[in-house]
Amino acid sequence: MNKIKLVNKIIDVDKSKIVYDKPLDDNWQDDWQVMAGEWSVENGCLVGVERGNKGGVLFFKQRFDGVNVMLTCKISTILPATRDVNGIFCAEWDDKTDYLGDYYVCGLNGWYDDKAGIEGCKVGVGDFCGMSETSYKYKAGDEIEFTFGAIDGHCFMLVDGKLVAEHLDGILKLNKGHIGFSPYCTMLKIHDIVIREISYVNNQQHYEPEF
Repeated sequence: MNKIKLVNKIIDVDKSKIVYDKPLDDNWQDDWQVMAGEWSVENGCLVGVERGNKGGVLFFKQRFDGVNVMLTCKISTILPATRDVNGIFCAEWDDKTDYLGDYYVCGLNGWYDDKAGIEGCKVGVGDFCGMSETSYKYKAGDEIEFTFGAIDGHCFMLVDGKLVAEHLDGILKLNKGHIGFSPYCTMLKIHDIVIREISYVNNQQHYEPEF
């Protein structure tokens, strides 16, 4: 996964500066902030549990305001949990509701019908301001490499190095806040987390005539 080809953009992973790449140990809360749900580290893995019909939330403490970042990790549901392998980015916390405010979320086996895709939300505008779905289906319990992030509202999600969802958000264009995870009524196991500041080039695309 040295290059990620998006619509009219190419991300150079090798040139993307690593912001975070540390083993998870007893000091994990130096870098991560629990906002909702139950979180712990077991055998070098983050374990996130949300038992209610809502999202648990874990933020990487460092904010990225006007800085485009992406996160790669190994992740799986913990059986018997089967749903909502979710990453969040450009996310804010709303103190009034004590829950997520503005955010993007990308997910697998989510949205109540095992859908996969990317959703945007902004306080005052509402959920599903923008959503892109994909036909990808995640097999519960399997560990995958999961990558997600955004370039000024151009959101993307990869599984095992392959692009499975892309959303060009022309409405919200969120570009500040936190990156992290949000298990929604599920249990997740996460490790090998790497956060990068995205290096990319614009790549205006066009078709060559086929006939």
